[in-house]
Amino acid sequence: MSFRPIARIDVGKFFSEMAILSPSNEVIARMKIKHDSCSDFERTLGLLKKVEKDFASRAFIVIESTGHYHKTLFHSLCKNGFEVSIINPIQSNSIKILELEK
Repeated sequence: MSFRPIARIDVGKFFSEMAILSPSNEVIARMKIKHDSCSDFERTLGLLKKVEKDFASRAFIVIESTGHYHKTLFHSLCKNGFEVSIINPIQSNSIKILELEK
């Protein structure tokens, strides 16, 4: 069974923070992405393409977002062929709480 790199993006109002994990679960890159910066979007795409080349596998991207601030980034990633999943951190945190209560 082979694993893919994973990019986790935590979306805030003015910027997002991205961490990329290797298939062996090591953090290989981190960056801040300003939502109003085309150059940050280009750097993000460049980094994701470098990861794809290094690991011979396209990263799966998970975006944690509670509002609408993720939309521009989401569409940019999808337009460039990346597989993106959006999760609500409030829901994912409630799952953690349920697991801890068992």
